[in-house]
Amino acid sequence: MILLPLSFIKYSVNLPNQLKIFQLFSAHLSAYLFDFSNILHYNNRRTRKDIFTDRKRAVLPMAETTQTGTIQQHSTDEVTTHRETASGKKHFSGRIKLYIASAVTLGAILLAYFMIGFHYQKVFLPATIVNETDVSGLTPEMALEQLNAHAAEYVLTIIEDGERTEQISGRDIGLYAKNDMLLQDILNNQNIITWAFQCFQGKKYSLDMEYDEQKLLSVINTLSCMDKKNWISPQDAYITYIKGDGYTIVPELPGNEILIDHFSEAVAAAIDHLDHTLSLRDTGVYKTPDICSDDNALQEQFARLQPYSDMTVTYQFDSQTEILDSDTLSEWVSLDKNGNLEINEDAVAEFIKELAKKHNTAYSPKIFETSYGETVTIKHGFYGWQIDKATETENLLQVIRDGESVTREPAYLLRAASHDGADYGDTYVEINLTAQHLFYYKDGELLIESDFVSGNPSRGNATPDGAYAITYTERNATLKGQNYRTPVSYWMPFNGNVGMHDSSWRSSFGGVIYQTNGSHGCINLPPAAAKTIFENIEKGIPVLCYHLGQTEQYTNALSEEQTAAQNSPVEPQEPAASEIPADTQQPDADEMPADIQSISPTGENANNEPPAPAENETSAVIPPAPAQGTDSSQVPPVSVQSTDPVAGTSPEPTG
Repeated sequence: MILLPLSFIKYSVNLPNQLKIFQLFSAHLSAYLFDFSNILHYNNRRTRKDIFTDRKRAVLPMAETTQTGTIQQHSTDEVTTHRETASGKKHFSGRIKLYIASAVTLGAILLAYFMIGFHYQKVFLPATIVNETDVSGLTPEMALEQLNAHAAEYVLTIIEDGERTEQISGRDIGLYAKNDMLLQDILNNQNIITWAFQCFQGKKYSLDMEYDEQKLLSVINTLSCMDKKNWISPQDAYITYIKGDGYTIVPELPGNEILIDHFSEAVAAAIDHLDHTLSLRDTGVYKTPDICSDDNALQEQFARLQPYSDMTVTYQFDSQTEILDSDTLSEWVSLDKNGNLEINEDAVAEFIKELAKKHNTAYSPKIFETSYGETVTIKHGFYGWQIDKATETENLLQVIRDGESVTREPAYLLRAASHDGADYGDTYVEINLTAQHLFYYKDGELLIESDFVSGNPSRGNATPDGAYAITYTERNATLKGQNYRTPVSYWMPFNGNVGMHDSSWRSSFGGVIYQTNGSHGCINLPPAAAKTIFENIEKGIPVLCYHLGQTEQYTNALSEEQTAAQNSPVEPQEPAASEIPADTQQPDADEMPADIQSISPTGENANNEPPAPAENETSAVIPPAPAQGTDSSQVPPVSVQSTDPVAGTSPEPTG
């Protein structure tokens, strides 16, 4: 019993780990208690045996045999009293022994516990951790030596992108523990009375580490991640257009360009805390993009462009279409620095220009198959399609701003009958100036044909060839010119002041009449033919005038009766010269509209407008061509009053 605590003292001096001492003490104490339990158990057994023996002895006094063989009986009270006295002595003796043994055991335990606690005045308590090093049972000097040994073996692993790693060792940077009395303070503050409880709780302490800063800087500079040749600069997230997919946000690229100052600070902090790993990405030492994919401004810009991902503008040309798709639109639209939509107006204008170049047919030669089976090329005239490029450019810009798919027709300056095949379609007036004969086809069927008298070439009034269109029609108009006024019943202008009308003053048509007694340029028709044409024609119907050799002797297919009826003259009353009003005088050139003054020799003008009146025809018959971008149908017809001039003595009017 007395040697038990001494054995603990012996072990406490020799064993550096005090946790092992406590474990050894517990083992000795368990053995001692086991032995003590056995002793008590043995005493209890002897006590029960003695009681049994006493009971046997107690029977004898109850019946004593006399000398004569007679048994003498004792009283029951005497026997009972004797038994109680013997048993009480035995029980009292056993309790005293148990108390003494318990007191001795407890004293031994307390003595051993405090002797071990006294020992921890010089060494660290169990489960004492400093900088992740167990210094239990060590003196401050021994602990410092062990801490420095561990510092030399310390390794910081730097984790770079791509799972590449590099290491910095404590030995390379001269790492050591700075003992500024912290270890001694830890020892002095230990509670030796509660040393056993710390075995289960433990305490951790942090001791500042020191290193050679120049060595650390040198090691950092030699790391592969610090080589600028290996750096990839970060890229901002941005919006791009992918053909077939539309607009999308390309995520930012983080790159691996290191912020040197941040990196040095992160390494120093990791070493100070004796961290074993340092993730450059998690630590934030890489330079980051300025704009990420979740940036609010970027998301707003994306939403602004998104409608153009699948937007289309379809231009309809009868059965033909021209589609402006999102692939092209994506090249025209962009956002400025404030996120506002910008459209490349030059690109839009160029697109409309190319559209017009492909689909415009006005002022271009036309291959025409005549009623004679021959094919001619009509080079002059304005008839055909002509896109209003300026107006349509503005229209398309607005469509793009709206950001919605549409199907539309372009704005036109001039319209024709068809985009499919010949632009004049299958309803037109065919005028053979050589044969002095015309045909009017309606919906592909010949409606009427007739001889006529055209302009007199010998006086410079030849009717110009070319492709034109009926400007308007007017009933009971009066043609006027210098020194003449001629009423007509059916007036159908198609080329400035040149038009078709009835000529009731003539008695014959066709042949070569035009060469000596032709008109001022108009197509003079028999009244019946003019009436039929007038009743079946409207504004915009094409009029195709051409010359075709070998057709001078062509005769009209009408019967003699029809010809006579068509050629029945209506003699007009010629006005006296004094009755001609002043407003019939040819206006001066500077009074004529600009679009009339700019007529080219081919019947075209610089403004791409329908030609002005032919020379020597009155300019008052046809109103000025509509302004650019204006539908000619909105121009009201002008009522005309004129009279063909009188040439020589009593000639026929030749308007």
